[in-house]
Order: sequence, then structure tokens, then C-alpha cells
Amino acid sequence: MGYRGILFDLDGTLLDTLADIGFYLNRTLARYGYPLFPVDKVNTIVGWGLKKVLYKALPAGVGDDDPYLSKLTAELIADYNSDPVIKTVPYPGIIDLLDELKEKGIVLGIFSNKSHPVTLQVVDKTMGLSRFAAVLGSDAGFPRKPDPAGANEVIRRMGLSKKDVLYIGDTIMDHETAVGTGLDDITVTWGFRSRKQLEEQGITRFVETPDEILKYF
Repeated sequence: MGYRGILFDLDGTLLDTLADIGFYLNRTLARYGYPLFPVDKVNTIVGWGLKKVLYKALPAGVGDDDPYLSKLTAELIADYNSDPVIKTVPYPGIIDLLDELKEKGIVLGIFSNKSHPVTLQVVDKTMGLSRFAAVLGSDAGFPRKPDPAGANEVIRRMGLSKKDVLYIGDTIMDHETAVGTGLDDITVTWGFRSRKQLEEQGITRFVETPDEILKYF
């Protein structure tokens, strides 16, 4: 305990982005005649960026040599980036949590595997950038998670030491990011992975609702 700040993951932790990701993914697949990806399974392929989402959604056997793959990737990213907040919303209880943390003087930061401009846009439209001391996307000169470089930069901008920061995410990649960065972490169960999946991957510290996070402060 005694944390003074939180470094948040974005998708699946603070925001439910699945509807928008699924919409743009299937629009891109349909444009080129590929089968649509089941919307209720989009949560199983997200977390590594839109390029990986597309690769995982394509039929078996479509590889890097597919003549349309680079074009599909570019179009999916451009389409999503043009308007990433159609149905994206904070999870229930998140706004109240952020406001209570701010009232307690807790410093808040975000590192996302989304592109930096889109991360800023999505955060501003759904939660307001002013709630956060630092918000960073993965293409702002930093590699994607679980590489610790981006998380380290956000902590620097938050003006805190690592011992003062709690990492909160929703996937094994977030846990690995926290371990690699040297941060304590907890994992939410309302995100893109089930608690059963997370436990099978070795994660042991969970919160079931946003207000449970307050007990760490």
C-alpha cells in the first residue's frame, strides 16, 4: 500500500472499445471478401494493436505473402483512427473511480498500445485528458507493451518513483509489462480476458469492480 499514483492500461481496463474495433475490423474484411469475424469473440484477439487484430481475424492460411495484407492493415488503421469513438465508453464506475482518486491526490497515467494521437483522442472524448498527468501511446517513440520503455516514460512524466506507482491492466501482457517495469500490479476482471483465463496464466491479484481499487489507497 502507500501508492501515490496509478499507471493504467486503456482498452479493457478503463474503456470498452470492443464494439468499435469489431465494427472497423469487419468493415475492412467485408471490403475484400473475407469472412466476418464473430463480434462476440473480438475480445480474444485484441491487446496487441490493430495489425495483430487483423492478422488473427483473417482465415487460416492467409500470411504475409497475401497481396492484400499490407493494404488491409493500412485501411483498417486509417478507418479506425478517423473516428475511434462511436460506441466506445468507460466501463461502469470508472469515471467515479477516477474522480475519487483525483480527490485523494493520486497521480494518474495511461500507457496504451494504440497510436499516440488516437490514444489522446479517445481519452479526451471519453474521460477527459485533464484527469491524467500523463497519457502516452506506443508509437510516440516507444515500443509496444510488454516492453517497459513506455511505462517508464509515463512514470517519469507523472513525477513519481516506481515504488509509488501501482499498475492496473486486464491481460497477461499488462502483468508482464508491470513485472518488466518493476511495478506492483493488479488485474481487473471486467476486461477482455476472463478471470479463469488470467488465473491459468499465473495471475493472482484481482479486482472485480472499480471501487475495489480504492482499497489500495
